[in-house]
Amino acid sequence: MNSPIFCYPPVTNATLSSTLLAPVDSNKSCYSLIERIRVITSYIDDADERDLYNIFVDIIFDIFGRGADKGWALDKLKTRVYDDQKYICLEPDSAFHFLSSSGHIFKLCYKLLSNNLVKFNIYFSDLPVELRQKIDRSFGQSYYGSRFLYHADSNSPIGLNLNSFEYYMFHFAIYGLKLTSDEIFNDNYDANEQSVYKLLCLEYLKFFLPLDNSASMILPQIQFNVLSPIPNQNQNTSTRKLLNFIKKDVASNDLLTDKMLSSSWMLTSEATWRSEVVAFFFADIWLKYNLFSNVPCIDLTKLIRCFIKHLHLYTNRAKYLPVDNLKLILMSRHGIQIYQYLSYYMVNWPQDFSFRLLLENWLCYIQPWRYDDLSKQQCSITELEMNDKWRIFVIRNLLCYTKLFYLAIKRFSCIDVCSPRYSIMVYRMLKVFTHPYLLKMVLDIENMYISNQPQKKKWNTLLTECLLEAEGPLFKYELMFSEERNYEYKLFYLKLQKSLDHVTVELRRFQEDQVDRNNSSMLELILTPRKNKISDYTLNEWTDIQTNLKSSLIFMEQIINVNVTTTPIMADFSAWSISSVSGNNTTSSIFNKSHSLLQSFERNKMNLSFKPVTHAKEWEIDPDYLEALSYENYFLVNLSKFLRNTVELYFNSNILRLSTENSIFAGIMRQALIRKPIKIFSYEPRNDGSGKRVRTPKILPPTISFRWMASYFTIFWILVLLIFTLVFNNIGFWIGLFFAFYIIYLCLKYLIGYAPPFKWDNIHED
Repeated sequence: MNSPIFCYPPVTNATLSSTLLAPVDSNKSCYSLIERIRVITSYIDDADERDLYNIFVDIIFDIFGRGADKGWALDKLKTRVYDDQKYICLEPDSAFHFLSSSGHIFKLCYKLLSNNLVKFNIYFSDLPVELRQKIDRSFGQSYYGSRFLYHADSNSPIGLNLNSFEYYMFHFAIYGLKLTSDEIFNDNYDANEQSVYKLLCLEYLKFFLPLDNSASMILPQIQFNVLSPIPNQNQNTSTRKLLNFIKKDVASNDLLTDKMLSSSWMLTSEATWRSEVVAFFFADIWLKYNLFSNVPCIDLTKLIRCFIKHLHLYTNRAKYLPVDNLKLILMSRHGIQIYQYLSYYMVNWPQDFSFRLLLENWLCYIQPWRYDDLSKQQCSITELEMNDKWRIFVIRNLLCYTKLFYLAIKRFSCIDVCSPRYSIMVYRMLKVFTHPYLLKMVLDIENMYISNQPQKKKWNTLLTECLLEAEGPLFKYELMFSEERNYEYKLFYLKLQKSLDHVTVELRRFQEDQVDRNNSSMLELILTPRKNKISDYTLNEWTDIQTNLKSSLIFMEQIINVNVTTTPIMADFSAWSISSVSGNNTTSSIFNKSHSLLQSFERNKMNLSFKPVTHAKEWEIDPDYLEALSYENYFLVNLSKFLRNTVELYFNSNILRLSTENSIFAGIMRQALIRKPIKIFSYEPRNDGSGKRVRTPKILPPTISFRWMASYFTIFWILVLLIFTLVFNNIGFWIGLFFAFYIIYLCLKYLIGYAPPFKWDNIHED
């Protein structure tokens, strides 16, 4: 994959100066990956520090590649996993064990760590442009502040100066930006297959961010000083003092008591720096880099969800086993980056079903209680427990609950929710926000912030700092249920109501059609055309859509009304499950509530236009280029497309002339063969970030369509005519006579004005 984001060509065999890799890379066809790993492993065991220093960079480039080159292609090496048990595959298994936390690659890193003067350079010219700009802007800040590499004659940084462990983890995280496979659209995708790269990510998170033990207990214990940078005379004093990521962090539990400790203490130490390096690179490279890319990577999005989930597990364990201060602040340290990543893509994600991946990441992040061992049953959480355990998290991430919910509603307002995929997405999102006491807590935090009560000063200070860090100093907070947002919520509620009405009609029509066809004979099924068009979905899919929309309607009504009630949203959360809304009694109560809410909207004079229920489509295309339908032959559909393209290639000018010419021949052709101009529409997101879409019309010129040939009904009647021709000798005369009368009929229609020339400027939407 030749990606434009990397600004130098892949490494060549000639650039590998090591005597170790030279015989292996000179002819890769003669050496398998297993043999290369065996040679490198043997060399790591036997070589001294100087030789390892000379070969280290070449080994890293051989594994991860340079530029667009993928080296060992860790994302392409697949292994099958069933119930967390890996089935041994020779090459993937060898690569995994070599790169695992207990493998030889880390043995090599730890050998080179024994000398704190041994550092490796990463030049900005070797990085993606966007990542280089972001790191360059962090001058004197954060982790990079003490690790800049300076030019000998200038104070401007030209790269990074990292130890062996940092160098390896940096390139491992950079490799995540090279993931390009789109498994969500791959028909051969096997859910039980996982790439070596993903398995390594999960293994690194479990090892360097252990759930049950402290990060300071990770083996091997590093006794020497690895954090001391190489002194640089061009480095200013303030930058030289930054030997860690962040000097100022606030422990979450301390804010819940009056014994708040000073927030100026230093967290990073020789014992926990490896854990912080892993978490920092994954968050800083995977999350921040995506802010510059308009096209998200599916595989990287899945890895980000694994990272967010592990951070929740890692942080929640600290509440019961506070053996490591790192667990108390790691989620808050990277929470702003996660919010900025979610906020950017909530607006800029493509309008397709892959949005469910970002939705899963968002819902995973805003539900930390899902990853708490003591809160496995959500309905068992009391209001007191909700405040004690999760209030500090909601305060730090208030925008994830208010702004992102509003952006998600605007996105779903622009798509057709009458589909199995989108209806379940809407249902899952709304169900999360009807968690007991969640929105009540959000509104309480908003009220606390707006009222600015003196006794809540420490909470308001924390919330203000988080808002400024997330959105900048000019940001003005907007309430979750402001007037403008309430209007959007009500519009979406009406959309759900109309969608449910449409699904009910479609489901009834589908059932009636099924009954009619079940009661028809085989001959009637062949000769009689269908009374209704072929349905888009099966009976089970229509039923699931209806059930999801009914539940979503309930949830949306509860969310809209939560800001005017003082009781929890749902006293009994289990009463609102999918199964509980499928009965007739429950359904009738739903519609009673829905109609009463609709009447209240009308009294507010929203001036909404109630159009007939239609099945909206995301993308409109030329009907001749649609995929083969259930009543069409796949090969004949492709043949019709080929014939049309051929005719347009050679006779397009004649077709355009006949479509506007006043003659009997042109009138007959317009009625018999030439398709009139039609208008199609495309829906594209606006560039202003509003979440709304621009409806762009396009006129398709006249053409000759051969799509009718692909229908099984047409094929049937052609076969009938052929059979009659073979049986009756004079049938050809009668067929010719029929077509002669048909042509005369078309001439008469033209003469009396029923076939005028096509007018392209008078095409209606119908």
